[in-house]
Amino acid sequence: MYTPLTNDCIQYLCILLTNKTIQELEISLHSISDRGITNICQALEHNSTLTSLDLSYNPLITSTSGQALSHLLLNNSSLVELNLSYTSLSTESILLILQFLMDNKKIRTLRLDKQYEETCINTYPNYHLIQDRVDWVD
Repeated sequence: MYTPLTNDCIQYLCILLTNKTIQELEISLHSISDRGITNICQALEHNSTLTSLDLSYNPLITSTSGQALSHLLLNNSSLVELNLSYTSLSTESILLILQFLMDNKKIRTLRLDKQYEETCINTYPNYHLIQDRVDWVD
């Protein structure tokens, strides 16, 4: 059984993210929910050193986090890899994130659940412009 990060732990992590040496962060396996994602995304908006963020296998990340993740893509200039596979993001949230991926040229790899692939390809009109940066995970 996995124990989610407490609010105090997330607040401390946000303070650590002001550190200019952290390059990779993995918060996976049922560790975080929407509330924590909002705080982490706000802390990372102006972080200039983190290059990889793995939020996979967090089913408590839902469509509520879509806006925060989109703003992260809009405002962060250092991330090159973002893993959002095996979360509970909605199709609408995924489409919003793809839209912001168009503007963020630094992200080289965005990992998403394969279940959204067909819908995104058929629904997002600019998918062909970002398809080489999206990795669909089974």
